[in-house]
Amino acid sequence: MREYFVEKDKRIAVYDDLFSAQFKSEVYQYALSSLYKIGWADSSEQEKLRYRCLNSEYSEYDVDNLGFIKELEKTPVISEMNGYHIEKVVMNLSTPSDINFIHTHAQSKVLLYYVNLSWEDGWFGETLFYDNAKKDIVFSSAYTPGRLIAFDASIPHTIRPQSILAQFYRFSLAVVLDLD
Repeated sequence: MREYFVEKDKRIAVYDDLFSAQFKSEVYQYALSSLYKIGWADSSEQEKLRYRCLNSEYSEYDVDNLGFIKELEKTPVISEMNGYHIEKVVMNLSTPSDINFIHTHAQSKVLLYYVNLSWEDGWFGETLFYDNAKKDIVFSSAYTPGRLIAFDASIPHTIRPQSILAQFYRFSLAVVLDLD
């Protein structure tokens, strides 16, 4: 695990290689078979509302069936959930033509898992984190299959769309947490 701090008090923790190849494949297959809808927008600004994201918000049954939280319990990431409850679990689907904006979340913390099983250099799809003024990138996480990032949801962030040469779908699983 590697830790980074934004504005001195907002933390980003990066975890790699938490799960077995078998479980990573199961999560990927779950992503492929999920039902997606046109969902939330990265911004509440009127002119940006037309750029809505594709996602699949998972029910409690879906979360149990996926087994993601049970697998997290076997890893050091489980400590990230102490003092929090799960607000929602969402599978995000992005494509090369998506437009994304810098945003934050009202909740307290996000556990963001990169689902695709392979990803090549030059395909982009990084998660970019900004300072509070949303002017400078203070941390960038390459889209690395199997990586999980735990971060303060008030840190402004966005994704860089993947290249048209990349796999058409970029999946990320977001476990959104709020304080107990």
